[in-house]
Amino acid sequence: MTVASFIGASKFVIRIIKSHHNNPSDRWVNNYEFIAQDAGTEGDLLALGVQVVNFEKAIHLNLVDFKQMSISTWEADSVPYNPLTFISTPLVGTGAVGEVTGMEPLNECLSVARVCSSGRFGHLFYRGALDGAEVFAPTGKAALVDTEEVQARITDALTASGLEESLVTPGGGSFGLCLVPAAGTPIRLVVGLVVSGVSFLPLDHAWFNRT
Repeated sequence: MTVASFIGASKFVIRIIKSHHNNPSDRWVNNYEFIAQDAGTEGDLLALGVQVVNFEKAIHLNLVDFKQMSISTWEADSVPYNPLTFISTPLVGTGAVGEVTGMEPLNECLSVARVCSSGRFGHLFYRGALDGAEVFAPTGKAALVDTEEVQARITDALTASGLEESLVTPGGGSFGLCLVPAAGTPIRLVVGLVVSGVSFLPLDHAWFNRT
């Protein structure tokens, strides 16, 4: 299987690499796993990637620069090297959310649960997605001032980007957002993205460190 041509049930990983506008050398990444509903081509994957980028831009602050996107087959890198197992493309532009009091530190992440119909939820942690006006600490632990408002931003971004078609809904799109275990099966389809609060992660966390 390659990114140029694939069959239904093929699995892919999309990675979006970003940086802070004032510190472009410090980069981080968010990963998404998808399963193809039908056969397709590189063009289908790139269209999906654009949806993911547009979704992310709609929920990040304007100090976040979008640097690069990669789309790869879920299987481990091949030996010998096969360039047809992945696509890399540079990105331009910033997040769309304006600052109110200034971006929260990069180790303070917006936590979003990837809700599945069974089993444990997965999580996405977004650096650069919280403004100081959106966070308070009534007991010394950071929390969202208005969870519903942040959830509305996520929901609106899913709709505007078209990415909601990749969730398990009637008339879904060509791909399904999913969770893939280390063994590759069983696939668990994601049925929603739900805001779950504020999480602190080290700046050198393995999930994010792409310097």
